[in-house]
Amino acid sequence: MILTSSREWRTILVIIAVYGGAAAVVLNYGAMPAWASVLLLAWFGAWHLSLQHEIIHKHPTRFEWLNDLLGSVPLTLWIPFFSFKREHLSHHDSPLTLPGLDSESYYVSTEHWQSCGPIRRAVYRANRTLLFRVVVWSLLSTLAFMYQKVKEAILGQHNSRWAVLMHLVGVAIVISFVRSAGMPIWQFALGVTYGGRFLNLLRPFAEHEYIEGVELRTAMVQAGPVMSLLMLNNNLHLAHHGDPKVAWYDVPAYARRTDSYGVADRDGLLYRGGYLEIARRFGVRPFSQPVHPAA
Repeated sequence: MILTSSREWRTILVIIAVYGGAAAVVLNYGAMPAWASVLLLAWFGAWHLSLQHEIIHKHPTRFEWLNDLLGSVPLTLWIPFFSFKREHLSHHDSPLTLPGLDSESYYVSTEHWQSCGPIRRAVYRANRTLLFRVVVWSLLSTLAFMYQKVKEAILGQHNSRWAVLMHLVGVAIVISFVRSAGMPIWQFALGVTYGGRFLNLLRPFAEHEYIEGVELRTAMVQAGPVMSLLMLNNNLHLAHHGDPKVAWYDVPAYARRTDSYGVADRDGLLYRGGYLEIARRFGVRPFSQPVHPAA
């Protein structure tokens, strides 16, 4: 059997929907208002990032090379898949939230904070609010990530040359397809890159928080069916970290079986109101301070 499980047809359907849906929007450029195309591409861009995360955790096939082939199509243009894969897997092996060790931490160390000027400190503070994170940081972090990967490739660090080269080849193919359909590249990028990042950044905003005495530091967000599908159930993040090998469609059952909701509730990291609750509580108010208390 090629698939890791007979139930992986669900992931295959998501793959078809993501790539097929984005292609359909591009091929039908001009048949719908520009704003509708951008919104649809934003959905498919964010969904693709969720799909890449699932593929990194060895779904849907038993063959890593085939999974990598399925996941490395740079639909959102900005993230070299193999760099994302390396850094995300290191996140699972790191002490969560600790800056410098956890590649996905939004905290900074005391030493780094003291070296920052007033503008950078203001950015770090603002980035602890959801509004700034999705509207401004989505753009800043995308540009910073791209710059960092190119820099690493030039210096020959972390096998980034291979990752960036494969990424650039894929980007050239995607752009050629978009141009051949007549869609402006800026409109495509506004949807899949900026819009996709905007939606995708809703998920990690509150999923990890340092709380004194709490070991797991990982949240559970009880989102509705639409947002859960967009995130491929990665909003149930404590359950995902409990066993990263569990496929997205089995995560809710795993969460119930392991009482992940109860654990998150006891730790103060359960958001019953989903992303609307997070937006209401942290839209313009800081989620936490930017300096990690233990770093």
